[in-house]
Amino acid sequence: MSDNESEIPEQIVFQSKLFTSVDGIYFYKDDINGDILMSMPMGNKIANITLSTLQGELQLSDDAPDAKMLCLVQDALEYVQALKVGDPFPNEMKTGAASWDVGEKHLAAAKARLSLQLVSWMSGDEEVIHDSTQLQMIADDPSMKEKINAAFGEAAEKLGIDRENREEVVSLIDGIGTELAYVEALRDDFVFISVVETRIAELREIYRSDHAMTETITQVQKLCSIPMAQFRNQFDELDAQTGEIIAVLKNMASQVKYIRNIRNDLFRRIGAWNDIAESWTKTPAKRSRQCETLMQETYHFLAQRFLPQKEWELFSKSQENSRKNAAENVWG
Repeated sequence: MSDNESEIPEQIVFQSKLFTSVDGIYFYKDDINGDILMSMPMGNKIANITLSTLQGELQLSDDAPDAKMLCLVQDALEYVQALKVGDPFPNEMKTGAASWDVGEKHLAAAKARLSLQLVSWMSGDEEVIHDSTQLQMIADDPSMKEKINAAFGEAAEKLGIDRENREEVVSLIDGIGTELAYVEALRDDFVFISVVETRIAELREIYRSDHAMTETITQVQKLCSIPMAQFRNQFDELDAQTGEIIAVLKNMASQVKYIRNIRNDLFRRIGAWNDIAESWTKTPAKRSRQCETLMQETYHFLAQRFLPQKEWELFSKSQENSRKNAAENVWG
């Protein structure tokens, strides 16, 4: 990533006519090997070409404007699912701030969580609460509001700030709360995509007498457990990292950087599930052709991303051959 914000243009623009001569070109990151690919429609087929192949075929030197633009596109795809020519570069590359918004609900939840952490810290038994209903009930308790005010004063002294200047602690809480609000929004997004995991478990029970379908569902369930565990571990690790409120407030810069790194990774990876989760949300768990077709689509979605390496090798090699053939068709 460029260290100089001024080096990042507003939009993705190329000089080569290739990028504007075909409608539907976009760039994305391959979740299996991390390659950045350009997807380009070719009649009834799609050519997926690595950026290194693309740069070589266009005979771009590393300092050529289009080569530099491709490098920026590669950086940008750490934050978003896909990019098209003409799209703006994400804010994350420029300021570090998120390029997407959160609502008041998530801001309030994050700040309430931190305020209650201060209260529990003051009592000597620091606790992190995420349940939104529980947070709201506790935060609305008049006696709790008095405890929160007292905790701000205690925290001010602990941070070397005069107790009378506890507004500085309030400002710090607001700052870190704004960052954690994005994580709270992502928790809700994770709950939404968890419908995939739920439907798979429901259908395994429904199809328990169908050997062939049970075998497929078992494979899908095994693959689905990998990313779901990864997501849960990331939330748990972040909670542990931000679980000591005074340490967080003493190290704001490093904590903000850590939170943003987790936020960016979760946002990009969770976002990939939206379409498949939306389909399962609309599909009740029952014996049906629709469920069976969607189970196959889910297997394909998961296999591309999480199939164990040994099982993936043959498919990966065939994909690579397809890319080479597609590139030959483009440049031949």
